[in-house]
Amino acid sequence: MSSSNASSETTRRNLLKGLVATSAALAAVPVFAGKEHVHHNHHQANNYKELIRISNECAQHGDECIDHCIELFKTGDVSLARCAETVNEMIVMCRALAKMATYDSPQVKAVAKICRDVCQTCADECGKHADTHSNCKACEQSCLECIKEINKLV
Repeated sequence: MSSSNASSETTRRNLLKGLVATSAALAAVPVFAGKEHVHHNHHQANNYKELIRISNECAQHGDECIDHCIELFKTGDVSLARCAETVNEMIVMCRALAKMATYDSPQVKAVAKICRDVCQTCADECGKHADTHSNCKACEQSCLECIKEINKLV
């Protein structure tokens, strides 16, 4: 094996390890959270219902995009590596924003501003692949919708 092939294999291996570790960590969160909270009507007055819905939807599209990236990585195609990195960041921020908005945190606007920047970076990266990967297109569109909703708030 030549040195460049070994280096490429190491890079792919490290990328896969990182994505698997990140995915495992994100998947484990509900396990540690315990039983699902029984929902009551005490959140009915929440002013962030649409923001919560859109940011959760954005994270869901991100999960689907990551699944697609991982399948490509398994074949040795790492062309979406940067895309996967930005999507992972977006998923974390959108879920954090949705949680904080659910609890009507006084920090929602501050988190929303950061989330908007992260979503823009993700949309820019996914947009590069939107013509050839439907998951990237869906993720890009969700990020743009999330940005639009955040702009109504901040």
